[in-house]
Amino acid sequence: MDGPHRHVAAQGRGERKQITAVFIDIVGFSDVASTADAEDLQHWLEDYYAQSRAIIEAHNGEVTEYLGDGVVALFGLSKSDELAAAKAVSAAQKAVQEINADYRGELRVRLRAGIATGEVVVRAADAAGSLPRATGMVTTLAQRIQERATPGTVMLAESTKMLLRDTIPLQEIPDQQLKGFADPQTLYQPMQRLPQPRRSDAGPFVGRKAELARILSSREPCLVIGQAGIGKTMLARQLAEAQDHVATFAANGVHTRASYQPFKDWIMQQTGTALPEFNDLQAAFPTLDAEAQRALALVLGLPDGQRLLAEQTNLALRPLIEASLWQAVQAAQPDGLLLFEDLHWLDNASFNVLVSMLISPDANRYRILMTSREDTKIGRYLGNLPVNMIALGPLCPEEAESMLDALSDGRVSEAERRALIDTAGGVPLFLEQLFKRHRTDPHDRVPASLMDLLAEQIDATGPAKPVLQCAAAIGRQFDSDLLGVLAADYAPLDDHLDLACGLGLVEALDQDSWSFSHALLHQAAYHGMLRATRVDYHGRIAQYLQDHHPDAVRRNPALLTDHLTLAQQYVPAIRNYLEVSQWALFQGAFDDAEAHILAALSLCAETPADTDVTDLEIACHTALGSIRMQVQGFTAPPVKEAFEAVAQLAARQEDYSAANGPAFFGSFSHAIISGDREGAKRFRDLLGETAAHLSADAAQGQVSLAALNLRICYNFYTGNFRDQFAGFARLRERYDIARHGSMIAQYGMDSFAATQMFEVVGRAMCGETHLVPDLLAETDAHQAGLNVPVMLPYAEVWGAVPLFYAGLNDMAVARAERGLATANAQAAAFWQTTGLGWLHVMDPRRNDTEAGLAEFAEVLRVHEAMGARIGLHYFRAYYAQALLRHGQNEAALTAARQAIADSTASGLVCWHAEILRLGADVCFQSMRQDEGAKALTQAVDTATQQGAHLWLLRARIDQYRHEQAQAEDLAAALALLPAKANPPEVAIAKGLLQR
Repeated sequence: MDGPHRHVAAQGRGERKQITAVFIDIVGFSDVASTADAEDLQHWLEDYYAQSRAIIEAHNGEVTEYLGDGVVALFGLSKSDELAAAKAVSAAQKAVQEINADYRGELRVRLRAGIATGEVVVRAADAAGSLPRATGMVTTLAQRIQERATPGTVMLAESTKMLLRDTIPLQEIPDQQLKGFADPQTLYQPMQRLPQPRRSDAGPFVGRKAELARILSSREPCLVIGQAGIGKTMLARQLAEAQDHVATFAANGVHTRASYQPFKDWIMQQTGTALPEFNDLQAAFPTLDAEAQRALALVLGLPDGQRLLAEQTNLALRPLIEASLWQAVQAAQPDGLLLFEDLHWLDNASFNVLVSMLISPDANRYRILMTSREDTKIGRYLGNLPVNMIALGPLCPEEAESMLDALSDGRVSEAERRALIDTAGGVPLFLEQLFKRHRTDPHDRVPASLMDLLAEQIDATGPAKPVLQCAAAIGRQFDSDLLGVLAADYAPLDDHLDLACGLGLVEALDQDSWSFSHALLHQAAYHGMLRATRVDYHGRIAQYLQDHHPDAVRRNPALLTDHLTLAQQYVPAIRNYLEVSQWALFQGAFDDAEAHILAALSLCAETPADTDVTDLEIACHTALGSIRMQVQGFTAPPVKEAFEAVAQLAARQEDYSAANGPAFFGSFSHAIISGDREGAKRFRDLLGETAAHLSADAAQGQVSLAALNLRICYNFYTGNFRDQFAGFARLRERYDIARHGSMIAQYGMDSFAATQMFEVVGRAMCGETHLVPDLLAETDAHQAGLNVPVMLPYAEVWGAVPLFYAGLNDMAVARAERGLATANAQAAAFWQTTGLGWLHVMDPRRNDTEAGLAEFAEVLRVHEAMGARIGLHYFRAYYAQALLRHGQNEAALTAARQAIADSTASGLVCWHAEILRLGADVCFQSMRQDEGAKALTQAVDTATQQGAHLWLLRARIDQYRHEQAQAEDLAAALALLPAKANPPEVAIAKGLLQR
């Protein structure tokens, strides 16, 4: 990281701080100034300034500005002060009550003050020069508040009131409209009487007998809920110490969005290495079967697990991973305590694993304890489970005294004891940190705000503070190597870390790694840095990870994403989010996958105006549509919105990019499956236009091949079979499996395999059924060459269709059943439903029973619910036939009419002639002769226009039987089929003609 920005962050010329501002003003100053002699006025103001400064400084504040008769004072500026708010109120009250501002003893003058608390950027004292020390709106707010105060009073903002923790009684004054602030605000005026502070708690483990008893007596998993610092971790660790076997899964809410993170950490602990290989997993979990071991490898990002991505669908991977993690836990620890810490930071995928554990019968072998702050995710994931919720409140005064005794060995006076316990408010972390500060400076006032207290603890490390800030940018846990790079200007680092360790801020995990002793300490150190400093640090961390730990980054892209984001390296961060989302999707973690994409889209909106991220936005919306499609169905409004965004972005894009290829390809597939012809045409044209405008290179070659694929598929579904066959001939000439087989990783489908299957079905529809066996053998050989198991349901089910059209029914049914079995094993929802639909079409015996008919109806219902409309109308036409066989003529007529109407409206008419013919048959059997004759005529016209000679021959046979066509019409249709073609319809036609 050499260059002009190398030392920007290290110089530490400023920081972010929470301060409390006081604005003191003289009421009626303008009346005095308008008549006073200038020299007298100067002496008067100087005396007023001097009195103000004395009171402010006596309360550890700093006067930073004089604005005419206004005095601006800041508390917590040079040194963080947990009592800044209380001191500011006290100083303001003293000032308005005691400053003698009477003018020359002749004119009674009164003061008023406004107080507000907020975050500012603080310049270092030696770097401020003539610039103000603090920059922020808090002083302006304080000034506006004092304008609302009556003479002789103090008024403060709600932000200040929150820090007083009820130590000062306040009168609420609501709905105050302040100049320059849009929303009305609630202000507060201190009252004279001071109440007793609330009592408190803290430190080493004490008390909690009732909570422990509830946990120990509970037959259900327990969840301990409480605020930060209340002692959840201490309670959990106390319970763990009494157990022989403990497995801990600790969520980390800092800089990590990787799915299954607590389980990854646990697996690495079991293997004893931070970068385990597959053999390490096998050694750590020898009793797990190979598939479970590979699932663990997939969670860790190991190549050995990635094979599952080709063998399993996303929907199947999630339960496999959840089951494998649970098996691993049981194998490593057959009984004892399972401890899940900080559920409020738990990623969605890990929550799903936890839920699967909790509902498992094997959970009864364990004591399960969870901890969390209040969080909406708790109700969402655990609300309906038998979990014993235990609220952890503040320690009682007696418990707080016991804790303080343990911290101090009794070396605290009674007065000091009361002050410490009262101020801590029953929060163990408060009391622990209060006591540590008291040991070093027992004469200073006791802190009242946890965050301010923690900030002061970090300030107290002096020269070690910037080292801790460097460490905070890395994370709560950090290692010596990366810290050495980031904090090189402060080397040697051992003394700084030893100092911080001695003060209890950090603890050594081993010789080379450290951790902040509490998450809030880490947050305080991080929050104190300027944004520019954070940006610089995160950029350097991201670069270090990429340069020195590429293997770890490759296995877990989420390791890098947050650092890139926080470094404002938006484009790399967006790309990384896309990669992380894809990994989550592969693992079946749909919630996490969507969350990553939404985060990426937020970053797209934050990128500078001169950075074009349209390609990335298109990729994000495509990914979002694909994720939601698998969860909500093909035609759910959020899915359609995502793909519509793709089209709108592409329409506004000025340049053409190969990166858009997979997005347009995926959007086309969604449109086709959902029966949206216009949408499919739009994305077909977008991809074709993109391919035409790209320069000739490898990327353009792939886009061009994908564009040709879409034209072929579109021609098939719209019944334009002649152009379909011509297009596939061109594709056959250009496709090379060695060069283009890898496109499946980007496009989700092999371009040759997809159109090859359409070729054989289209040939069968056009009556060239003699080609079916050889073409199918070719497709099967190509699938074997690709060796991508997730494509098998498609190849098997869709390959059964031309066998059915060729009259090879037994072979067709057997192949479709193989495809359905594969789809069931992979949890491939679309092919599960579609495969079952084709089996009902190919084997009408499945519909002979009431149960079979109901199963066929469920196929239609599921297709409707999924929004998978491309084959729905064809299936419904056959369902109408099944209803006829059950004597439900009216229902059959309704279904047939709906199939015809929907097929006509869709414009995707490859089956339209056959749907019309099947509908006509229902009409004839329902005594609707005219309607049936009309439908048959339309079937003949449609089949003739398309060149679908098999559909034409079937329609002519039906017309001949109903005396709607002459023998020469049937003979002409029969003559259109090749001589070698011999579907059953040929024998039927010849038999009719020979009568």
